[in-house]
Parts: sequence; structure tokens; C-alpha cells
Amino acid sequence: MKSVAARAGVSVQTVSAVINNKPGITAKTRQRVMLAVQQLGYRPYSVARSLRTRRTRTIALVVSDIANPSFSTMASAAEDNAHSSGYSVVVYNTHDDITREANYMHTAIERWVDGVLFVSAEDQMTSLHTLRAAGIPSVAIDRIPENYTGASVTLDNVKAGCIAAEHLLSLGHRRIAHISGPLKLRLARERLGGFREAIACQGLDPDMYPPGQGNWECMAGFLAMQQLLAQTPPPTALFAANDRMAIGAMQAAYQAGLRVPQDISIVGLDDIEVAAFQIPPLTTVRQSFAELATRGVQLLLDLLAGKEVSDWEKHVVIEPTLIQRQSTAPPQ
Repeated sequence: MKSVAARAGVSVQTVSAVINNKPGITAKTRQRVMLAVQQLGYRPYSVARSLRTRRTRTIALVVSDIANPSFSTMASAAEDNAHSSGYSVVVYNTHDDITREANYMHTAIERWVDGVLFVSAEDQMTSLHTLRAAGIPSVAIDRIPENYTGASVTLDNVKAGCIAAEHLLSLGHRRIAHISGPLKLRLARERLGGFREAIACQGLDPDMYPPGQGNWECMAGFLAMQQLLAQTPPPTALFAANDRMAIGAMQAAYQAGLRVPQDISIVGLDDIEVAAFQIPPLTTVRQSFAELATRGVQLLLDLLAGKEVSDWEKHVVIEPTLIQRQSTAPPQ
């Protein structure tokens, strides 16, 4: 900075004011300083600036499984929106390990991130107090831990379960099974609860088929479907708590000699990109992970800017939508 000041014939303070776009500098002086910056190839030292401002313009995104296409979509959308506002994003992948999650929260604090977006590994998140103690704003997205009262963006998971069940019921199905996500997670229990509520409202037994429990992966849906098809009588319809398990369930049905949807109808949840390209294309309940991340980043940036955010604005609930394709039909 001293070299820039000497080249432009101004003080170091004037150079600092120009670089930080502060008022009170004439256009002629500003032009002379910026010319010197260009000639010398000067770049502000971001670490020194952070030491002064205690801001790094960096956001941490903590997700449970970056290999999951839903979370990779979320990370891409978060990065795009943060970048457009002058922030960078650092991603931490917990693999649903609460110990790793806690370690990453400490690491994020040590790196002076300005804020944290996170998908909790489990319902009980022990590292929340660490963020609060450090005074770092946070927004929970997708999975909201039980003990969290801060800002959040999530799907209406109860309604999503209801929508899936009501669609299958409207087609005339009465033997409907469910493959849930890990029931240690609130959103998996909420999707199951919405599904059971819709089934019971029609006077049917929601426990006709005990819910298969999976870990969101295709293989989990495949194995759970094999167990369901072994029951007598087998279900004529299935709601899987995410698209990947629904796709695995479709493969299990094919290997059992069944046709989708003629012999069994299948509904997923998420509407990931490949859902529309299955054979047949998968009926699903849409949850936009790009919207979850976008709304989460916007909310976090509002908090970082010190904007007043009302209680209802701090808790965003996204409405699910049924996307009807060719994997569902009336029972034969």
C-alpha cells in the first residue's frame, strides 16, 4: 500500500479510503490511486483486513453427505447466491457423524466464518452452543434439530407425506406401504406421520405394512422393497421418503417380475434430476433443494447485515408439490 501511495502521490490513508470505497475522495484522486493500483498489480491483503474488521465474507455450509445429489444441488445453489453477494462458501461434509459435525463447527469458528448454514446430522445437535457462544449467526436448512430455535428453512414434511398418500388413495389403492428415512430424524418421522394420517383418514389401517427404514440410498430402498414384497398380501403401492430409495424400490420390483405401475405404483420425494428419466418416469413430491439453499443464504445474509427479521420470517416452510408422472396408476 505504501508503494501505491508513493506512486499516486497521496497518503496511505487515502489509498485505504479509495480501496474500501469510502466517501470524501475526489474523482481525480480516486482515478490516480486506481491507476497506481493497476500499474503495481496491488492486491489488498485479505487476512489483514479480516483482523481489522473481524469479517471474512465467508459462509460455512455443513451438510450430511455431499455425494447425495440433493446436497450437491444445495451446495451449488448456496455458492451461487453467496458469490453474487460477495461471499465465498466453504463446505464441510459430516457423513451424519455428530463428532465430525462438532469438530467442523469448531473449525469454522476458528476460521472466522461470518455465518453458518447447516444440515444437522441428527436431531440432537450438541455443537449449537458453540456457535451461540461465538456469536456466529446460523440458519438450519432441510433438517431442523429438536433443540434449535434459530432461523430455519425446511419443507412441510408432514404435508409431503399426506400428499403422497392421498395421491395413491385417489387412484384407488388400499394396500399402501412406506419406506421411511432414518426414524432418528424428525423429518423422516414427520413424513411417516403425514402418510399415516392420510391413510387413517380413509378408515384404513396405517400399520398394515410396518414401515421399512432406509438410509436414503438406492440400496436401502431395494432391500426394504424386497421385504415388503415378501409379505402376504403384498402392497399395490409404495411411498418412499426420497427419490433414491424409490428408484431402488423400482429395481426390486422389476427383479421380482413386477411391472411399474401396472402391478405396483411407486411415489418418491425430492424430484431429483434423474427422477424424470427413470423407466417409467417417477411420480414424486417436489422438494427444491436449490430453493432451500437460496432461501437459507438470503436469510443468513439478512442476519449478517443486521436487518430486523420477524419470527415468522426466520422460520421459512416451503410447500411441497406433487409431480405426477408414469410410475403411478390405479391398481389392477
